[in-house]
Amino acid sequence: MITRRVTLLGDHSAMSLPVLRRSTGLLLFLALLCCASSCSPRVESHRRIQIWHQKISAERDLFHEQLKRFNAAHPEYVVEALYKENEELRNLFVIAAVAGQGPEIIYGPSDNVGVMVTTQTVMPLDRVFGPEFFERFIPQGIVSWQEKRWLAADQIGNHLTLVYNTDLVPTPPRTLDELVAMGQSLTKDTNGDGKMDQYGLTWNYREPFFFIPFLTGFGGWVIDEQGRPTLDNEQTVRAIQFVLDLRDRYKIIPKEGDYEIADMLFKEKRTAMIVNGPWSWGGYGVPGQNMVAPLPINSETGQWCEPMISAKGYAVNVNAAPEKLPIIRELIDYMTSAEVQEEMATKLSTSPTATAVLSSPVMESNPALVASMQQIEHGRPMPIMPQMRQIWEGMRGPYQLVMNGAITAQEAARRMQREAEKNIADSNL
Repeated sequence: MITRRVTLLGDHSAMSLPVLRRSTGLLLFLALLCCASSCSPRVESHRRIQIWHQKISAERDLFHEQLKRFNAAHPEYVVEALYKENEELRNLFVIAAVAGQGPEIIYGPSDNVGVMVTTQTVMPLDRVFGPEFFERFIPQGIVSWQEKRWLAADQIGNHLTLVYNTDLVPTPPRTLDELVAMGQSLTKDTNGDGKMDQYGLTWNYREPFFFIPFLTGFGGWVIDEQGRPTLDNEQTVRAIQFVLDLRDRYKIIPKEGDYEIADMLFKEKRTAMIVNGPWSWGGYGVPGQNMVAPLPINSETGQWCEPMISAKGYAVNVNAAPEKLPIIRELIDYMTSAEVQEEMATKLSTSPTATAVLSSPVMESNPALVASMQQIEHGRPMPIMPQMRQIWEGMRGPYQLVMNGAITAQEAARRMQREAEKNIADSNL
């Protein structure tokens, strides 16, 4: 029997399959239930292809349209899609695949690759596709690790940018100093009641992923090449303090800053700028009254505020039946084709991975895509090593404590490092 090591977000334990079955029986039941609930009983299993994905909003709607077209062209098969939030998607997929179940295809961001490869739940794409398939992508469009290809992306990015209201911000700030000065001029109490009616900036500043651009702007990073956390240092402390200063010293961001509040304030035109990603642009009417720009550079360090950049795409379950590989190959080939990627770029402003689309007029005619590609140039690839899951969890608690005023920036950096190291050690990574 093959014993696979399984690491689950929030559990931080690496387990063999027998231990997994005893300690995560509920998750296994839920994973298998997902497999069953997404199936139509009238469709024979050998004709059914399942995709689990985390596409949301307008992207999900277009995804369903594209699958509908594929199904219409292949009536002998039925492709079914099931949405899951990203953390749940990864965890339930791993549980199901370790048990020999799960969807044939999983769609998600590239940082899932490390976990899925470590748990032996996806197969190398070289077993599915010939060399000519990979040649049509830019290098970032195929996610490789340990000298094998694991994920074929329909978009590159999943990255944060500065989104701004062009009525309030004719020219976006290029430096953090300009961001502060502009933010102060745009933060206003218009009715004199002592409460701010308009802010210069907002974003989900309590979440570690949204902290990364400021960490890199001060020269910091989260992980080294050996998978060790790199958080207990002056760069992390200065970046945390800068975010605190935006709120408490310069007062250009709200006291509360989760995703829903930030999104609402920007949509209601009660803030001039927001830090958010391409998934939000459709709801903001980009390009139009609202537009995107690369995040500023830190004049003090000479470093750009670089968000994490990741590909999003398709991987194949290691348990996929050999007789289904031809239709799986055809499906992924279609969903990553230049035709589909151009449609996505046109309707969603996603950044394509197909070289044919990058050189097409659709890119030059969309200023949001031009700005997005500029941001990608000033971004850092999201690590795909499995230790990143433990580092995120190690960061989250101390980072939110410092945002709540419970600990100092120095203490937060120390605790993030300590908790991340403990999580990795407990996971046997």
